[in-house]
Amino acid sequence: MEIGIFGLPLSGKSTLFTLLTGVEPHSSHKNEAHTAVARVHDRRVDELSKIFSPKKTVYATVSFTDIPGYDLSANQKEKNRILQFIQNSEAVLAVVRAFKDPSVPWPTEAYTPVKQLETIETELFVRDMEVVENRLVRLEEAKKKRKLSSEEERETELLHIIEKGFEDNSFASQLELSEEDKKLLGSLSLFTAKPIIVAINIDEEQLSSGNYAEREVLIQKIEQNGFAHIELSGKIEAELVELSEEDRELFMEDLGISESGIERLSGVVYQHMGLISFFTVGEDEVRAWTIKKNTPAKEAAGKIHTDLERSFIRAEVIPYEEFMTIGSLQEAKAKGLVKVVGKEEIVKDGDIFHVRANA
Repeated sequence: MEIGIFGLPLSGKSTLFTLLTGVEPHSSHKNEAHTAVARVHDRRVDELSKIFSPKKTVYATVSFTDIPGYDLSANQKEKNRILQFIQNSEAVLAVVRAFKDPSVPWPTEAYTPVKQLETIETELFVRDMEVVENRLVRLEEAKKKRKLSSEEERETELLHIIEKGFEDNSFASQLELSEEDKKLLGSLSLFTAKPIIVAINIDEEQLSSGNYAEREVLIQKIEQNGFAHIELSGKIEAELVELSEEDRELFMEDLGISESGIERLSGVVYQHMGLISFFTVGEDEVRAWTIKKNTPAKEAAGKIHTDLERSFIRAEVIPYEEFMTIGSLQEAKAKGLVKVVGKEEIVKDGDIFHVRANA
């Protein structure tokens, strides 16, 4: 899974990328995109690792791409180049600045958080409008020469629905499309069809007060568009990284938070994208695996290894919370708490999962 980090210059976008991945983009390549892998923070993996003391602990991961700042004063060719970096992203993490700092200029023509979000929305709309219009023209030209296939007829219908939505400032992601419809539109890679998470970059005072300029209006706009959001402070997150575990806990206690923003971000991304984690455990390895919600057991087994999906017989499953009340698989089995399930059983978030398969 790859998430593109997109925003206007000086919004704190690259700081967030570094905090997520531990990678500092090279200053001499600031106009290029940088991709790196981030570990998905999951305290359940930590607790399972304490119990099993495995040789290896493997967390789920997400790839983030730090897209160059979208400069409104740039020429159209440069703007198009930057937008192209969103093409291969499965989701967009849009960074909006709310923090106050006289030494950091506000983005050109976007001096408020709401204006920044509106600017990002507009740029995504404009790009997709052009893509939709061009595709409709091509379909219309094809229709003059031959009868359109049923797939092309359906695509035309969907594109007109999306076009109408654009007139009402409605993102394509708000349409409840079937998987088949999504495949039909997949080649267009519509930016407004991608899941969008808005990261609002605030300062310490704003974090403590729980308020900043235009907060209510900003949150309302985010929710109206079907986006997810998270409020965090890049400056505070950077300070937390530098502290020892003990000092970090004390600092977080003073701030009135139990988790850092970076840790919370994983949960927001997963929830908005309809993702969950299941776990495999043992003395050799404790590992988190990422799947879509409502994935059946046989398909989940294929996430571990394609051979396991092909030769799947049954799976042994126990929910994480239930397992933690006992702390032993052997005991859990003895008490009948480990359920044996078939291939159609839906895997749930936090399930500890063991596959029975043909040799």
